[in-house]
Amino acid sequence: MKFINLELYLLIINLLGFVVGAINSKVRSKKPEGKSDIAIAILSLLGGSIGSLVSVLIFDRKAEKGNMLSRVIMACMVVIQAIIYLIVKGFIANHLTFAFYQVLVDYPLSLVYLALINIITFLFYLKDKKAAEKGKDRVKIVTLLGLAFFGGSIGALVGMYTLRHKTNKNYFTIGVPLMVIMQFFVLFYLSNLSF
Repeated sequence: MKFINLELYLLIINLLGFVVGAINSKVRSKKPEGKSDIAIAILSLLGGSIGSLVSVLIFDRKAEKGNMLSRVIMACMVVIQAIIYLIVKGFIANHLTFAFYQVLVDYPLSLVYLALINIITFLFYLKDKKAAEKGKDRVKIVTLLGLAFFGGSIGALVGMYTLRHKTNKNYFTIGVPLMVIMQFFVLFYLSNLSF
């Protein structure tokens, strides 16, 4: 039995992700309370994250609590799957290392960036927690998740669990740990690049 070509599989699964995302957005516009993004999340996990994400960007740009988890999964899976694809295609060093810290040592600005983004992320979670307690204007969910996505996932986790904030929302309790995993994939890949 012949195995399907990787590129052909990715093309098919991403087209499927795009089509399901488009259908999902039409269903959502007619009946938002009955919306489920489970199919999109599953297709993203199976390799269709780019098609699903493109579909969302074209047909369903409005981020809401009901669709936030699938968007977080899609975004993280795009990064993880891109790295896996590059590794499978051989764009990686011959001798692998798991010394993630080496990237931070070799490029000290990356360490400064990660330290700052995690401190800033924690402070935003603290600000949102205080605003919630006082009934004031809150920090947008997209801002909290965006800070975590772009390197502040450890600060987000620390903020969530030390402040007991956002721990009942699946797009945080599932999404932020997935972002931590995604960021370890990025560090692993960067520490094993071959030039």
